[in-house]
Amino acid sequence: MYKKLVLSFTAATVFFASCKKDPVDPVNPSTPLEIPYENLTTTTNYFTTFLGDDGNTSVDFAGQTTRIAMLKELDAHMKSWTTGTVDANKLKNMFAHTNSPFASADLNAATDKTLISKTAASFAVVDAETERNRFKDYFDAQAATSAFRLDSAYQGHAGKLGTYLVNDKGFEYAQFVQKGLIGALLLDQIANIYLGNEKMAADNSTIVSGKNYTVLEHHWDEAYGYLTSNEYFPKKDPNDATKWLEAFLGSYVRQVGNPSDVYMAFLKGRAAIVNKDEATRTTQIAFIRTSLENAIASIAISYLNKTNDATNAAARFHALSEGIGFLYSLRYAHNAKVNATKSNQLMDQLMNKPNGFWSLTTADIDAVRDELATAFGIDKETYVNH
Repeated sequence: MYKKLVLSFTAATVFFASCKKDPVDPVNPSTPLEIPYENLTTTTNYFTTFLGDDGNTSVDFAGQTTRIAMLKELDAHMKSWTTGTVDANKLKNMFAHTNSPFASADLNAATDKTLISKTAASFAVVDAETERNRFKDYFDAQAATSAFRLDSAYQGHAGKLGTYLVNDKGFEYAQFVQKGLIGALLLDQIANIYLGNEKMAADNSTIVSGKNYTVLEHHWDEAYGYLTSNEYFPKKDPNDATKWLEAFLGSYVRQVGNPSDVYMAFLKGRAAIVNKDEATRTTQIAFIRTSLENAIASIAISYLNKTNDATNAAARFHALSEGIGFLYSLRYAHNAKVNATKSNQLMDQLMNKPNGFWSLTTADIDAVRDELATAFGIDKETYVNH
């Protein structure tokens, strides 16, 4: 029976403690806060809470919404092997936004937006290029594997395994790409770029010309836009109560612990920027970073557990491919507990057997799982109902 995961983060204690009593305006102590923290709730509308002088929302993260739409098209083409072979050049064009690769005319028109430039952007130039080339290699591998899409896969032979496409070693490249970009693109942009020191030091006193937000306000909203495009998080589909509206990173963060706490941290941090309350903003940044990292680690552990519980190779290799994608993504956490070197080592333990996944034992998988659980202080038996 699956255990329902409930995570308790140290940062959560700090977060809720800070909610008990609103501080006064840090600049003018006798002045009430512009946005009282006690008025913020888990259903507070992010857009209508933060208004410009013109009365309209000051929130704008159109660029993030555009890139997530691009990622959805790239992901769809990775999985298009069910109807034909996958085109590696098309995937690379989507990644770099060259040669009008998207089905959406609006995406093709957004020529200033690319996925590749935002991938591993916090890494040193040489290291970032290494990670971007990793994804290009995955594109090539998926295209090559799709040539065997009509064959049945078995050890040493690529093809269809259940409803999944795997290479001769059982690797499902579609999952390596999707889950890997959750870290390399989305987590990195939130935790290291937009909530990083450089962007959080931006001007917060002058309204940007032609806009109704400060540069600092805009940076915070762009971080939020990589988690969700909705007015609060998480949000159920109003047309189907069994579904949720988040995708990629937001979809998985929703399933771990109390996701509303993450939303409250984004909401309160944005209010702190309006209130010129740097201490409160800093506390929320720490909470968001820790929450996202722990969510990804929990999902990785859960997928490794599901790998060992699987009753057939198709389910086993699918769960393992997803788990490896999240294991890779951990290197993009701020002050990562599992950095690139350790992430590569753990991935190698799972991928470098003579016959790849076909050669793995339960003990091999448990060894990696246990190391992750110890590093994060998470129950090794964790399951998340994803």
